[in-house]
This record gives sequence, C-alpha cells and structure tokens, in this order.
Amino acid sequence: MLNLPIKILKTIQLEVETDQVTFDNIDDLVAEWDAEKNVTSRHLAVIIDARSIDVSNYVTNFLRFNGSLAMDYFYQRMSGVNAAVTAGRTDGANAINLPPIPGANAGATIFGGSLFLVPHAFNTTNHKTVLAMGGAYEQVMEVVAARWASADAIASVTILEGLGDDFTVGSIFHLGVIDERYLVEEIDLAADGQAVFDNIPQGEGDLLTIGYARSDRAGVEDEVLHSFNDDTVAVNYPAVSGEGRGAATAGAGVNQECAMVSGDNATALVFGALVALYSQYTKGSYPHFLTTSGYHESTGATGEIRTMSGGRLNIEPINKLVFEPNAGTDFKAGSLFSLYRIPKRIIERVKLTEQATDITFNNIPQNFEALILHVYARTDRVAADDNLEIWINGDAVLGHYDIQILYGTVAVVAAGRNTAYNQWISSVHGATAAAHLFGGGSIFFPHYNKTDREEHAIVFHGNVGIVWYTRSCRWEGTAAITQIQITPWVGPNFMPGSVFELEGILRKEGLPPSEGEQWGA
Repeated sequence: MLNLPIKILKTIQLEVETDQVTFDNIDDLVAEWDAEKNVTSRHLAVIIDARSIDVSNYVTNFLRFNGSLAMDYFYQRMSGVNAAVTAGRTDGANAINLPPIPGANAGATIFGGSLFLVPHAFNTTNHKTVLAMGGAYEQVMEVVAARWASADAIASVTILEGLGDDFTVGSIFHLGVIDERYLVEEIDLAADGQAVFDNIPQGEGDLLTIGYARSDRAGVEDEVLHSFNDDTVAVNYPAVSGEGRGAATAGAGVNQECAMVSGDNATALVFGALVALYSQYTKGSYPHFLTTSGYHESTGATGEIRTMSGGRLNIEPINKLVFEPNAGTDFKAGSLFSLYRIPKRIIERVKLTEQATDITFNNIPQNFEALILHVYARTDRVAADDNLEIWINGDAVLGHYDIQILYGTVAVVAAGRNTAYNQWISSVHGATAAAHLFGGGSIFFPHYNKTDREEHAIVFHGNVGIVWYTRSCRWEGTAAITQIQITPWVGPNFMPGSVFELEGILRKEGLPPSEGEQWGA
C-alpha cells in the first residue's frame, strides 16, 4: 500500500494550532488536474504527518467526509502496541478511526501519522471504503479498513484530533489522487464479471492494482484469488495472511488468495477494497507480492482488515493478471479495478548484476514532499532469510533507530517494540532459500527534508509465504535526509537480481515538467 503513485493536489501546513483540518472543494481540485493532464482520477489519497498538544504518548485521529456528522461511519482496526496486539470493530460512529499521531509526551520534535486511500472515491452509486496504514513513532502501529455509508462523491475531507485538543504548529496534511498517467488498464464493471488484464506491457518496475469490489457469493464476504498467465494451480501462489476481525486477530498460510472483499449478502451498496503490489514483474525471478484489503458491513456484523505477503513460484514475466472471487463466480457490477505500472518518479534505481555489500543513495534531492524506498532483495547469508539494516546520513549509532512492529506468520499476528533497532526491513530470503526467491517491500518517509522534526517512516514488507511486517519507525536525527544506505544484517552481500528504487512524491506544481512520463505515460 505504500507504493501508491500519489500526485499531491493540496497541502495544509499548520501555522496555528487547530483541532481539525479540512480539504474543501475536492471536486474542483480534481477536475482541474484531470483537465490539465487529460486523465480521469478515481482514487483519493491523504498523507498525515502531525502531532497533538495533548499530554499523552499518542492520540487517535478521526476522519469525516463531506462534513457529515451522521452515525454512518464504520471501521475495523488491527494494532500493535509494544508486544500487545489488539483488534476492534466499531459500528455507527460519527467518524472513522485513523492510525494515531504522537502527543505532547513524545517530545517536541517527534511527528507521525499515516497514509490512507479511498478507492473509487467519486462514484455516486455505492458506499465509500477506506484503507489506512500508519502509526506514532515507536509507540503504535495500526492498519484500518473502514466505510462511509453514503453514495455521495467525496467533496471534502476533515481530519480531527481525537481527544479534542489541537494539532501542533508544523503539522502537515497532503491531499492527493492516484496519478492516472501510470494507468495500464482500468476495468469498470457495468455487469457482473471478473477483472482480466491480458495486455500488460513488459519492462522494468512493478505492477500495482487498486480494487473496489463486491463478490456475487451468497455470503457477507469472499476471498479474492489472483492468477498470472493462466496458471490457476493454487499451490503455485504461497502466501501468509494476517487479519483483524472484530476483537480477534489471526495468521494463516494460504494459496492463491490475495484479498478479502464484501459478498452479495452484505449490506446493500457495501464494497471492499484492495491494494496489490507485484514487485519486478518481468525480472526472471519469482515475483513477490504484498497486499492490503478489507471491508466493513452491517447485516452480518462482520468486517476485516487483512495484510498479506507471498509470491508465485515461476520465473516467467507477468503478461496476464486475473482477479476473481474464490467462492463466488463474478464480481458485482460497480466493481472497479485499476492496474498501474510503477514507479516513474525515479530519483535513482540500482539493479545488481553482481554481488554488493551495500546500496547507498547519495545527494538525495530535496525538492520532493516524500520519499518511497522500495526493496526487492536476496542476500548470501547461509540461512533461509536475512534482515536489512538502514543507515541515514551516515549515522552509525544504533540507539538512534526505533521501531514498533505489527507482523504475522502462518500461525499468529504478533507485535514488538525496539528502541535501538535499524533492521527496518527483515526476512528477505537468504542463500539456503529456494532459488529465485526474493523478498522486500517499501519504506515511506513522509517528510524527509524537514529539519524541525525527527524522521518518521512507515514500512510494509515481507517474503514469499512466511511472514509479513508493518512497522512504525523513527530516526532520531532532525537533519534533512541526504543519504540512505542499506546493508545486509548478516549477508555479507546482496545477490545479483536485487533491485533498489528511490522514488519521490511531488505536488501538482512539482518539477520537473516531464515527471511521470519517463516510461512513456
């Protein structure tokens, strides 16, 4: 979910304390962008990097759409706080729970927050679905699936400080859309059917799918299956899944499943959402995938937030990608699937043809709003897996790197905290793992170039069918990030075929003018 190709349309940076921030006239902002680039925006995204004046370690944020105060918001969350894992379901609230931000007790230079996505945000037929991921430094990590029970197109977004106090001066909020210049193909189902992408261009990079879907299964929910190149052998798609459902969490090993969405017995107009990332889809190694999905409905009193990591045990490039219901036959009319090829906003890309002991990005430009570091890696450690260490601006003091983890294996969902730990991406595959297996994921830096705050990062990663991780991380320096180094924990080498991509997120008026077009968008 952290590799979303976001184009920022509006930014609010607080100059005075306030208890809420509102983006108005979203329809006008989107219409202006669409006309300028000759695209049709479908999906809304918001980045939050903030802190509260409340005297606490962290504070929950809340979200409202179109100024609605009605009790028509529903959400399911899954959280990690130190070693404790919790989940919770809320029905009929007057706002949606978002991942928390730091409070005043955290310290004056500590900020944090989340990224949330609203797929098919401007449709006027069905309810709106939200997926969110984020946390408050090394205190809490949380993922959320939510619903606004309205068929209105989203015209305004309000973010509220959860305890009624104020956001501090310097808190930053970005409103953006998914950049449709990256679009490969869109499937907007006017009648029941499946999502079949069968003309995928071949080239370097990743595939990303955003889905908004409801199955025709006679139940309140259904799993989503994916397949590549007409390979429907389930065991060729091993994955590990973690879920929050009501107050319960669970981990599981699955085959061919990639998401969970609503079924046809769910409340009318309720659809689920999914984001699926396929790393290095033409690489000649097993493609690794990460997914986030969820739904929330009322009739069956169920809801789920799900995260997954897996792969396909075949080295052929992906030229066809199919999504279909597991128990059902088709997705219902109104379902939408958007396929993107990313990244294009590349700052630097390293693809190894020989072993390397480290990957270093130097002289990182400072004219982006945020950074995404995507890793697809394997090391020569004589073991099935290895962890990756991050070093920022040459800071070699381990105590300056802190994390809160929420993760899952085939058996459980668990959590942990470490205040001196720089292994922000772990469990990539090592030398004794099966040939062609690579793991990794993304590190999202919301405001890498600010000097008034310690750097907060959100991380989502995993390997093929063993473990997935989400992390809320902090680097205790306040300098702008100009250098990032990645090294194996043990290694000592990265193996040929490993790929490291540093990407930037820009505002609408960002430079250079050719941004978004270097791969022919």
